[in-house]
Amino acid sequence: MFVTDNHVVSCGLQTVGRGMKIIKYDPFKEVERFFEDDFGFFPAVRRHLGPSMDVYETDNDLVVELQVPKIDASKVNVEVEDGVLKIEGGDEQVKENEGKNYYRKEIKSGSFSRMLSLPVSVKEDEAKAVYEHGVLRVTLPKVEQKKAKRVDVEVK
Repeated sequence: MFVTDNHVVSCGLQTVGRGMKIIKYDPFKEVERFFEDDFGFFPAVRRHLGPSMDVYETDNDLVVELQVPKIDASKVNVEVEDGVLKIEGGDEQVKENEGKNYYRKEIKSGSFSRMLSLPVSVKEDEAKAVYEHGVLRVTLPKVEQKKAKRVDVEVK
């Protein structure tokens, strides 16, 4: 434990200023911060691990879009099971031509796999997938939320 004018640090606990709340240090928050989009180098690496994905909802559907240009749609597999969406696909790995000395090589080919834990309940058996203009769009109808039933209490 050590004490400065405005800080007391002991066993991972920290207080800032006099009379302020003690905040427990959480090392897992640092790990989470490492993976956020505005921190460190990892987001640049993560972009190359699979196709970019957008997930959004409308009034009736959950929609997942993946950018997968120049892919054979017949080689894409979409599965929804137990609240998890799995999308796999790919094409033949392009063989490098002799005589090409790349300065930069960012165009990917080969297979990919993305899994997503769905943020809302969906009707898994009614999922639809459409490939158009290099974008794979998976539409999953949302399950209607049951309304709470009000019960009047009878006083005797």
